[in-house]
Amino acid sequence: MAKPALLAMTAGICWGTSGLVMRYLSAYGFDAVEIGTMRLLIAAGVMCMVALRCPCGMRVELRQLPWLAIMGAGCLFFYSLCYVLAVQAVSLSLTAVLIYTSPAMVMLLSAMLLHEPLTRHKLLALTLTFSGCSLAAGLFPAALHYSWRGVGFALLAALLYALYAVLAKIQTQRADALTVTAWSMLFGAAAALAMVDIPHSLSILRAAPESLLWVIVIGLLNTALPYLLYTRAVGQGEASQAAMMASVEPVVATLLGMAVFHEIPGVWACLGALLVISGLWVMSRKRDSVRGAVSQRQEKEG
Repeated sequence: MAKPALLAMTAGICWGTSGLVMRYLSAYGFDAVEIGTMRLLIAAGVMCMVALRCPCGMRVELRQLPWLAIMGAGCLFFYSLCYVLAVQAVSLSLTAVLIYTSPAMVMLLSAMLLHEPLTRHKLLALTLTFSGCSLAAGLFPAALHYSWRGVGFALLAALLYALYAVLAKIQTQRADALTVTAWSMLFGAAAALAMVDIPHSLSILRAAPESLLWVIVIGLLNTALPYLLYTRAVGQGEASQAAMMASVEPVVATLLGMAVFHEIPGVWACLGALLVISGLWVMSRKRDSVRGAVSQRQEKEG
């Protein structure tokens, strides 16, 4: 498996564990906006400190700052906000499925803006992973409540997620992925602070100081690390492939639910997980075959 694909899959695994941490934080009384703000604050602080200690530093071109602000405030913070608003208006399963239209959006945006090829392998992998996510979320066998407002927020969240991948691909050609991620987190945290109820969050931390451990975990393991890995994956490979490989997230979430909360997935969820894994295998096989063909060509020319 190519390195960018492995980086994106690892990012998806980290994101897949975030639901577990969110449950613990929600039990303490934090709402979704507060959790989103705290995870961005922790991630921004850590990423900036790491970047300042590296040769790349925080140096970017002045013309990059508006785009990094869009990546942080728009693609990171407002993605989380749109997700919360979507869940409030429609079912969680429908929201999850609509969010997973993002790989298709990345694929189309990458083909139009980055001139990445739109191949049969990608379309097959996209079909498998989207169908798998739909089954894992419980969309097909369930009766759902629809709301155009909720559907709109969910699709906007998917678009913001897709836009992050495309912008990250462009910005990592001008600066190191670590620097790009640090600036994005910084702008995202600034936007989040403008909308959060700070006194309420501090009161919970004072009443339950042990909750700070989970705040640190969601900031480092579920935010800083996966976004850095995902940004590097996009910078080193194709944005469309990275988005597809990160779709391992719902499979990880399902497995964690089984292991920690003793949730028993149904037949549809198991079939969905198999479809997602099949889609990832198609993508990885496609990259391996291309790399092998290039190596053979080089050996013949040598």
